This record gives sequence, structure tokens and C-alpha cells, in this order.
Amino acid sequence: MRCFIAEGVVHNHSIYVADVGEEKEKLFQRIPSQNKIEEPDIQKSPEQLRIAWRYGQQSQLNIKNESSAKSFQSNYFVMNKLMSSYEIFSSSNIRTFESNQKITNESTLYPNLSKDLTKHIDSINLNVNKTKEYNNLLRIVINSAGGLIWNDLCSINEDFSMELCKFLIYLRQLMRHSLAVCIITLPNEVVQNKDLLEKFSHLSDYTFLLDDSSRTTSRLTNTQYDGLFRLTKLPRLNSLSSCFTPETLDLAFYVKKKRLIVEQMHLPPDIDENDDSQKGRTNSSVTMSCSSSTSSGSHKLDF
Repeated sequence: MRCFIAEGVVHNHSIYVADVGEEKEKLFQRIPSQNKIEEPDIQKSPEQLRIAWRYGQQSQLNIKNESSAKSFQSNYFVMNKLMSSYEIFSSSNIRTFESNQKITNESTLYPNLSKDLTKHIDSINLNVNKTKEYNNLLRIVINSAGGLIWNDLCSINEDFSMELCKFLIYLRQLMRHSLAVCIITLPNEVVQNKDLLEKFSHLSDYTFLLDDSSRTTSRLTNTQYDGLFRLTKLPRLNSLSSCFTPETLDLAFYVKKKRLIVEQMHLPPDIDENDDSQKGRTNSSVTMSCSSSTSSGSHKLDF
């Protein structure tokens, strides 16, 4: 969630944060800073390309364009170096959800959130049905949806999950007609309930799970990974099949030099100490013989 907000600050996107359980000042004090790395000059003379001679015919313009596109698409953020408040609020149009509604036993904050989101999208001219001039993108963050801080009792009784389902249906329709992208986090008590998780995932376009449970980390003991990055649902926008399918769904994440990295998982080979290859090393050595005799005794032609 913090990297999602930091990405919006770097690209000067509008940001909308709905986090009832945390104050606005404390939330934006933990946004990681961008790790700006200057790439070395890639221009090389033909004499330096003697080994890879096939790359000598490639134009330097194409190489430069590929490297610039790669650097634009991938932004790295340092977790131990935080952005200043001035940098955050001066780069992006930031708004937070503040509800003055008196919470009762039968009301949630989702209706107020729906109204405030719709009003904010119209105010910054990002509704494609009402304006034709737009040059920005809205990033929406909703933290711990379905939790008790929203006065949502779905984790205690599944009959109360209808309020969040109605909100997700409305939010999905709102995203179709707006230049906006939304990320929603769920608390552990909702994730551990398979029925609730399946119901909420069905109403979402894209779902993923950061699995760092003890059972998962025990399998990754001899690796550098801290957990698994599970893609549980891929988007199907205006299509019956997935529009984009990655090369592999076996992804893992780890922290390297205070950076969160998600990559394809490469596990080391599972070598059992009691397998046949290990047993062969402990047994007596195999001898080669020119003799046709099968007796255990030595022969003159043995070597």
C-alpha cells in the first residue's frame, strides 16, 4: 500500500486514501522514497563488441529507447528512507476520507465513502462521461475493508457481508467510468475466512495474496525469499478470458537492501541425503574387470 502511494507521488497522480484506523499525519510519514539510480553510458565502440558481434549491428537509438522505457516502468523504493511531507503534498493532489457519521449498530461507513468518492472524482474531472479533458489519474487506497474499524461485522457474522458487497459492486461500476485505479486491503480475520474471501474476490478485478505464514516460510528456509506472492485472480475486462497472462504464477517476494522485490521463484534442488546417489558414495567402490567370472575373488586380468 505504501509503495502504491509512493508510485503516485512520483508520477504526480491524484491520491485518495480511506483509512479509518490511522491518522492522516502518521500515514504519510511512512511513505518510502524513490531510489534514483543513474545508469551508466551504454555507448560502446565496435571494437568492444567483438565477442557479441551480432549486437554490433543494432542501432544505438534502439538500445537507448529500450533502456529508457525500462527505467520508466520500474521504480524502486527504499523502505528505510522516507519521503518528506512537503515532497508528498506538493507533488500530488491528496485527499483523505473523513466521516462525521455517528456509527450505530446497524450502519457502516461504506455509503458515505461511496458518496465522497463520486464527488471527488467529479471535482477533479476524471469522470469520462462528464468531461473530455483529463490529464491525470486517481489512485484510491482503502485499508482494512471488512474490518471492525468500518463497523463491519462480516468477520463475526457472514450475514453482514452484504454491505461490503454492495459497495464493491458500486465501486466496480465507478471505476469503469473513471480514470482511476483502486487497491483494497483486507484484514487477517477476513482473509482466513474462505467463504468471505471468495465472495469479495468475485467482485474484484484483480486479487493477490502476500503469503508469509509459518507453513510457507518453512518451505523457503534455504532461500532468500520471505514469502510467496500469490496471484489468485487475473483481470477479465470486456472479455471471457484473461487479457494478460504472465509467464509464470510462481512468484515470491523478499527485501533486499531495504527494497521490496517480487520476482519469479527459483527454488534450489531438493537433494535428499538418503537418495540413491548419496548411498552410492558410501558403498564400496565399483571395480572394472576383464574377467567373465562372477566370483568375489580377484583375477589376474582385473585392473
